[in-house]
Amino acid sequence: MSGERKFFRRDRLTGLIAIGAVGVLCVAAVVFGVGMASAKYHLADVGGWLASSKKGELVHVNGLSGKVDGKVTLSGTAGHKMKVVQQGGVVLIIDETTGVVSRVDPAHLNVVQGAAYRGAAGMQVVSASGAAYALDQMKGSVQRLDPMTLATQGDPISLTGPLGAAALDAKATLWVPVPANGQAASVQSGRQGQPIAVGRAGDDLALTIAGGSAVVTDFTTAESLILGAGGVQVKVKLPSIVSQLGKGRVTAPTSTDGQLVPLLAGKSLIVLNAGNGSLSSVALQLPSHRLTTPQVLGQKVYIPDESSGNLLVYDAATNQMDPQVPVTGRPGPLEAFVKDGLLWVNNPDSPKGVVVDGAGGHKSIQKYTGEVPGGAENPIPKAGSPGDGPSGLPTSRLPTPRLPVHPKLPKLPKPPITPPKHKSDPPKVTPPNKPTNLRATPQPDGSIKIDFQPGGGGKATGYRLVVPSGLAATPAKIAADGPDYTFTAKGGTCGQEYMFGVAALYENGDHQSEIQSDYTDPTLSCTQPDAPSGITGTGTTQGARVAWQAPPNAGAKNVTYKVQVTGPKSFTKDNFSGTSLTIPNIWKNGSYTIKVTASNGAGGKSASATRTLAGPVRSYRIHNGGNANDTSFIWAKAADKSGTVEAIKNANTQSVQVICQKIGKQYNHPNGKPAFSGKLWDNVNHNGHVGYMIGYLPNTPHSPWQQLAGPTIWECAG
Repeated sequence: MSGERKFFRRDRLTGLIAIGAVGVLCVAAVVFGVGMASAKYHLADVGGWLASSKKGELVHVNGLSGKVDGKVTLSGTAGHKMKVVQQGGVVLIIDETTGVVSRVDPAHLNVVQGAAYRGAAGMQVVSASGAAYALDQMKGSVQRLDPMTLATQGDPISLTGPLGAAALDAKATLWVPVPANGQAASVQSGRQGQPIAVGRAGDDLALTIAGGSAVVTDFTTAESLILGAGGVQVKVKLPSIVSQLGKGRVTAPTSTDGQLVPLLAGKSLIVLNAGNGSLSSVALQLPSHRLTTPQVLGQKVYIPDESSGNLLVYDAATNQMDPQVPVTGRPGPLEAFVKDGLLWVNNPDSPKGVVVDGAGGHKSIQKYTGEVPGGAENPIPKAGSPGDGPSGLPTSRLPTPRLPVHPKLPKLPKPPITPPKHKSDPPKVTPPNKPTNLRATPQPDGSIKIDFQPGGGGKATGYRLVVPSGLAATPAKIAADGPDYTFTAKGGTCGQEYMFGVAALYENGDHQSEIQSDYTDPTLSCTQPDAPSGITGTGTTQGARVAWQAPPNAGAKNVTYKVQVTGPKSFTKDNFSGTSLTIPNIWKNGSYTIKVTASNGAGGKSASATRTLAGPVRSYRIHNGGNANDTSFIWAKAADKSGTVEAIKNANTQSVQVICQKIGKQYNHPNGKPAFSGKLWDNVNHNGHVGYMIGYLPNTPHSPWQQLAGPTIWECAG
C-alpha cells in the first residue's frame, strides 16, 4: 500500500531493524503521585533524563533543584546498557543489550513507540532540531527517521564505514566523519550533500558541534577544521602532542553549548574557540586515573574521573583547578552532557548523579526514590552527606552515647627541660613547590602568553620564565605576590613549536636556589590569520584575473594563500604569496565560486565569493565575405540556416563585436572549400543584432580559425 508506514526492516538500514513495540519490549510507566500513566504530567522545563541501568529506569530531574520529578520504568531491562538521546522535547531510549529504540512521551511519562535493532552496538541514533537519524557506524548506512514515530523516511544513504560519531548542527544538517575517505559527509532533510575533504584517507577524525557549527578534529595531523556552507572555513594547527599520543588517546565532546571545544590529550587540556580560531593549552596536574571526555560550561572545563567518581574542574578564567565535584565518590562509569545551560553527570549503575550550573554550583541527584521527590511530605534523603549518620539519618537525630565518668587525677609537675649545649644548626629551609597549571596561548602579534599558578609550600622570592634559545621574556621576573602571574615570550618563528617552564626562586641559606616547573606542551608562536576580504574576479585576454585584500598583519604572520576557483572550468593554486592572480586556463563565460584561504604555520581562514566572469568584447573587421554583391549571415544559433538574425551585404567593409565563441554544428562552404568549413562560431553583435557568425568571417587573431581562440576570445557559456 502506498500509505503504509515503513519502519526499520531487514532491507532498511543494513537489514536488521523490525517493529518491536509490543512483542519485544513491554513498557510500564510508573508515575508516583499522579495516578494513571495516561494522566498529563508537567515536568520541569529545565531538566534532564538520566538512565538507571541497574534498575531499568529512566528518571527526569529538575535542573534547578536536583530533585527527581518523574520516572519511567522499562520492564525487563534491569541491568541492560541504556543510552538516552534528548533534544528539543524528543527523548529516545536505546537499549543496547536488546537493540530496542523507544520514545518517551514526557507529557504522560510513558513509552509510545519502540523498534528493535539487532546490532545496537554498531548503531548511533541522533536527534535535534526536529530531525532524527539512525546510523550503522560499522557498515556506513544512514537512515532518516521520523523523530516522533521512529518510522523510516526515504531510502538509506550508503557511506564508507566505519563512521565516526555523528551530530546535527543548528540548521538540522547531519554531519558524519568518514575516516576511510578523510571526509566529512553532510545530510540535509535526508539528502546527501557534497562531502568535504578534512584530512587524508585513514586519518583519525572526531566531530564536535560547537555553538551550532561543525568542527572536525583530525587527531592524526593535529588540526581542527571549522566547517561552513563553502567547506572548510577555518583551519587551526593544534599542539603536536595531539598526534603524538596515538589513536584513542585524545578525546573531544560531540557537542558543546558555546563555541569552546575542549580536547583532553593525556594530562594536557587544549581549548579551541570555534568562533575566532584562538587556541590555548595548559598542562594540568591530573591524577593517573581513567579520565573521560571533557565538557565545557561557561569558562569552566569539567573532566569526569571514573577512577574516583568525581569531576575535575579547571577554571579557564583564573587558570586554576577548582575543588572537585563529587558524583558518586567511588569508581564507576560516568556519563556527562550539557543541556539547558547545565552540566549533567550520571552513573548509570549508581543511584547518584550531579547537576552543575553555569556558576559552578552543583546539586546532588538521588535517582532511586520511591516517590516523586520535591513534595513537603517526602523530601529526598541525602544519604552519605557530611554530618549524616548510619542509614542516612542526620546525626542530630541519633542518640548520644554516654561515656563512663572517671575521677580526676592530680596534675604532676613537669620536669625542667635543660637545652643541650652544642653549636646551633643553621635554620632549615623549606623550598616552595614547583609552579603549576602552566598555560601557553599564542597571541595575534606572534608572541606567546604563559600563565601559571604558584605551587605553595615554602616562601618564594619570585618567579622567572625558562625560555628556549632565541626568545625573550617579559617581565624578567615576577614578584612572589604577583598579583599577575603571566609572562610574555617574543621572538619565535611562526609555525615552530616552543616549550616553557617557570622557576620558583627562594633563599636557600646564603645563596639563591630555584624549583622549576614541568614544561608546557609544545606551543606555536603565532595564530592563524584572519580571512581575506574584497574578493574580485575579472575576465581578461590573458584569462581570469582574481584579486583579494590581505588580512591585517599578513606580512608579520608569514601568510600565504590557497586559491580555488570552481565553475565551468576549475583551478587551484597553493602557497601563493601575492594578492592577485591571472589564470590562463580559465576563459569560459559563466558563474564561478572563488575561494581564497589565508594560511600560516598555525592554520588558516577562508573567504568565498561568487562572481560572473566573461571575456572582453572587441570589434573585428569581417573578411572572406566575398565581393560587394555577396551576403554574409548572422544566425540565431551556431548552425547554418537556423534562423536568420541579419543578412549583411558587402560584409568586408564592416565590423562586428565578438562576444565569445563556441563549437556548434558543422558548416560546409557552398563552393566546397575546406578552408572555409568547420564548427567554430563567433557570437557577435552587429548594430544591435546579436547572433552567431561562422568563424572564418570575423578577422579574429587566431589560426586556424576552426579552434577556440581563448583566452584572447572567451568560450561562450553553456
